[in-house]
Amino acid sequence: MLFNQPIPLQSFKQWLLLDTENKRLFWFSLIIMIVSFGLLKFTYPYPNFLQPDSMYYEEAALKNDFINYWPIGYSKFLRLVSVFSRSHLLLVLLQYLLLMASVLYFLFTIRYLLSPGKWLFRSLLTVSIFNPLLPHIANIVSSDCLFTTLSLVWFTQLLWILYRPNLRLLLFHALILTFAFMVRFSAIWYPFISIPVILLISIPNRNRWLSLASIITFLLLFIDCTEYEYHKITRTTQYAAFGGWQMAANALYAYAYADPIDPGKVPHQFQNLHAVVNHHMDSIRTLADRPDQEIGIYYLWMYQSPLKQFAKHQWQKDLKTPLFIKWASMGPLYGAYGRWLITQHPWLFIKHFAWPNLMRYYQPPTVSLAMYNLGDPTVDSITVTWFNWKNNQLPGRFQSPKISVMTLFTPLLAVINTLFICSVLIFLFFSGLKQCSPTNKNILSIIMMVWLGNLFFSVVSAPTELRYQIFPIIITLPFCLFIVAWLIQVSKTESAASLV
Repeated sequence: MLFNQPIPLQSFKQWLLLDTENKRLFWFSLIIMIVSFGLLKFTYPYPNFLQPDSMYYEEAALKNDFINYWPIGYSKFLRLVSVFSRSHLLLVLLQYLLLMASVLYFLFTIRYLLSPGKWLFRSLLTVSIFNPLLPHIANIVSSDCLFTTLSLVWFTQLLWILYRPNLRLLLFHALILTFAFMVRFSAIWYPFISIPVILLISIPNRNRWLSLASIITFLLLFIDCTEYEYHKITRTTQYAAFGGWQMAANALYAYAYADPIDPGKVPHQFQNLHAVVNHHMDSIRTLADRPDQEIGIYYLWMYQSPLKQFAKHQWQKDLKTPLFIKWASMGPLYGAYGRWLITQHPWLFIKHFAWPNLMRYYQPPTVSLAMYNLGDPTVDSITVTWFNWKNNQLPGRFQSPKISVMTLFTPLLAVINTLFICSVLIFLFFSGLKQCSPTNKNILSIIMMVWLGNLFFSVVSAPTELRYQIFPIIITLPFCLFIVAWLIQVSKTESAASLV
């Protein structure tokens, strides 16, 4: 029965290379990848851009900055690729190949460790490789594809650490974890999965402490270097200015529905900022169509936001300081203010931010994925410079910028999330874990921990959307299908037993 099958006696490498079924699946996957990428480039000869995100990544890569609006990892990746070529086609192709390699690494790992039925795995592989999200996410000049790739490798390594840990794997895991941490803030919760796993598995203490020391050293070194750069240019101590802005923006969605707090009753360092916030809330409270009625980018990026207005007022007499330094300098104040507001109104934060964001997680909106270049037929000058283009035009095969296939994923994800939750609950109710082999029990425990960790972080950190959920989509679908298949097997077995 599934989840209790023996693992092949051959090593993973031998099994991968010698098994006839694996060879067929690999060539099938390669054909699908070539067709998918060919169709993508026929439809969209140029990459997709998410402004201003793509512009910030390119600008940091061009200047070789160590800090920018977003984590620096993807900008360093762009710069590394540019050593060989500035071709936009090469960039998209490399992103796609790395992503698909990580998907195949994950899928063949679970085939090796869990031994699902032949046709069950064939169906899973077909659905996964055909997934139109993958080529489209690879076509974007953004960290989404690279972060998904690193997250898949990180998760797959966890499965191997549970089954057959060794020092080389553990040290490589520390590197992958650090790279993911450099590429996106979302990886901040990954160490809280990796470290307990390494502490609990049965390995020599020397390997355990070397592995943990590597993770902690790599992460602290990167954090320390980042904080040093922030202190050098802004005279503030912080790891991520964006995190401070995001914290304040999230808190304002809750405070917008609270009874106003008099500025004289708030901590001294927040009084001037809070007065601006109160004035803004008074101005929108009576509006029938409020700009903040849905969580999104209003308080974070829109010009009318009290955070933007206060920052503008603070720097209005300074015409020399670069815009990024002005923006980054506000991060510590905004982060502290956001945390204070949330502690004052925890229930309102749950009701007006966390709960709506949970609904977005259940049905993630497509937002920027549904529109090529956000509907703009041109690109920013920094993009022209980075790719050595002759002009800023972005031609396509079709007049409409809509990417219609993306709209299918919002209702589809609602079905997958519901099915996964229900199947896991039924699986646990029927003591499914007790019927698994020890390795498979640990694997299923990890997928549940990762799914819950991603859910919690996504809900409380920032308004979620489809492009942030590619990684959980890829890892959730197989286990959802496997658990449903297990439940069907159990049902058939019990029905047969009752007839005897």
